[in-house]
Amino acid sequence: MLRKFVGVLAALSGLAATPVLADNTKVTFMLDFISLGRHAPWYVALDKGYFAEEGLDVEILPSKGTADAIRGVVTGLAPIGFIDVPSLVASGAAGGDIKIVAGAYVEAPYCVYSLNPGANVTEPKQLEGLKFGSSSASFLPQIWRAIMNMNGLDASKLEIVNVDASARVPMLAAGQIEGVDQFLMSGPAIKRAAPDKQPVCLFAPDLGLDIYSNSIGVNKTFLESNPDAVKGFVRAAMKGWQYTMAHRDEATEIMVKHVESLDPAIVREEIDLLEKIAINDDVKANGFGHILPEKMAATFDFMNNNVEIYGDKLKVEDIYVPGFLPEPGVLPEAN
Repeated sequence: MLRKFVGVLAALSGLAATPVLADNTKVTFMLDFISLGRHAPWYVALDKGYFAEEGLDVEILPSKGTADAIRGVVTGLAPIGFIDVPSLVASGAAGGDIKIVAGAYVEAPYCVYSLNPGANVTEPKQLEGLKFGSSSASFLPQIWRAIMNMNGLDASKLEIVNVDASARVPMLAAGQIEGVDQFLMSGPAIKRAAPDKQPVCLFAPDLGLDIYSNSIGVNKTFLESNPDAVKGFVRAAMKGWQYTMAHRDEATEIMVKHVESLDPAIVREEIDLLEKIAINDDVKANGFGHILPEKMAATFDFMNNNVEIYGDKLKVEDIYVPGFLPEPGVLPEAN
């Protein structure tokens, strides 16, 4: 799937030019997936009027997944998107029309989820021989094999079982596979699929993976034409993150108001899990969205050295554009 997507992306690259914004002009922001509890900070920024205060009329647009979000920003369908940096690096030069201006998931959200009772994968050694529900078209199995190598394990012993994304949790709950490729925030949904068992996350950052993940990505033409609008969007979004993490019950109510089909209990649990990937020591010191240049460089190095890249490899300077975060930074509030 990634290979097909990259081919389409390369064909579309550079086609779309985005018009210059005037005050109170509509801006579409594309998520990395359907709207879920983990996306509450964006809806809070919308609901509390933070975008409006910046002269922006923002529409939040769900997507079908990471590839869809990248494609949407490249073509200008949504000039700003919630973009996974490793996926962007994996796309090679075809992804060069997206510029990263602020972080969000400052720790990678990748988990091998298993169940207890069940495989109960709590240490990397257990990845050897594990029947792992993922996709050979995804780069995530390559990441997990790189993590195994980092921990002195035989990466060839991780058994990849090709399973459609929508079927992974049901198959895990049914005992048909031992572990699945999921984000950290999937834990509450897994618990409800297997209520008599406990979800167990083998968390990639705990095993030495220190890279950025989902961030704010902007269409290159839009960024060049509307730098002040992008700064305003980032400033409002960071306030949304701050408010969400400090007022989690209210943020849950706001999210469910905007997406009525969501289960409030799952939304609340997902917001709690965000803390683990959105707030680290750097964020506490410098504010939400802050990017350390050396960690961004390490993200590119890790992907370029461990994952199959489609086409010419991207460099940090091809993608990361500093200078769009508010000063002073928007710091997490003490709980």
